[in-house]
Amino acid sequence: MAKEDSVTKKMAQLIRQGAILTQYTCPVCGTPLLKLKSGNYYCANCDREVVVVKSEEEEREVNIKYGLINVRDVVFSKIMELSKELPKASDIDEVNHYAVTLTNLLNALSMINKLINEQGKQVK
Repeated sequence: MAKEDSVTKKMAQLIRQGAILTQYTCPVCGTPLLKLKSGNYYCANCDREVVVVKSEEEEREVNIKYGLINVRDVVFSKIMELSKELPKASDIDEVNHYAVTLTNLLNALSMINKLINEQGKQVK
């Protein structure tokens, strides 16, 4: 019961701030979605943004975009891990290995970001 109360309070607070209660419900938990001033849909129970799509094609495009975002996040985390290990490298072969791997990951990150931007233009 306490969780329901906190969700209701959160929704009320967002409505006071200008959010609008919509006809849509969260696909995960079934809570009514709020449309924020930004135009984004939000589930107060899951505490996350929800994308509302009107067709299967639009759903596919959104899934591709968010899939790419997930891949980008993984690649970025690997770049960060390697950048922490690079200063510990002692021999030139090890440094070279890190440098090549970092270069490949940075190239991948750049390509993924381009794809995300292209996908974003298609979805809008």
